[in-house]
Amino acid sequence: MLQTARYLKTEVQRETRKMKDSIAEKRKERCHGKRMHGQLPRTLEEKLVDIEQSYRWLKYGDIKGETESTIVAAQDQASSTNYFKNKILKKEIESKCRLCKQHEETFDHLTSGCPILAKNEYLMRHDKVCTHFHYSVLQSLRH
Repeated sequence: MLQTARYLKTEVQRETRKMKDSIAEKRKERCHGKRMHGQLPRTLEEKLVDIEQSYRWLKYGDIKGETESTIVAAQDQASSTNYFKNKILKKEIESKCRLCKQHEETFDHLTSGCPILAKNEYLMRHDKVCTHFHYSVLQSLRH
């Protein structure tokens, strides 16, 4: 009797997992089909990206809801860039970067790919991150 109960419990758990996985897969497919919400997942599939690590901050991060929504909007290319205005809002506007005029003005391009910003802005951001990291290491050694 006890073995039968264990077997049934295991089967129910297995079927529950299958059902949850199926629901998650259908939700993912619906999301991919949407012009806005599918931006980040499609981008992640195109590149060699550790998806689990990419979403880790959402699961374990200690950030405010407003900050989270801003970051997710940026990842979904929902920031007010020329690309967003042209491709999503369908405005008659050039989708190229206003600075370099070479590449699509996406959030990814502005944060890591614009040759104009690479000269100074990325270096300053890098230095700030390194300063913060250095300070954090010193603080952890102090305690």
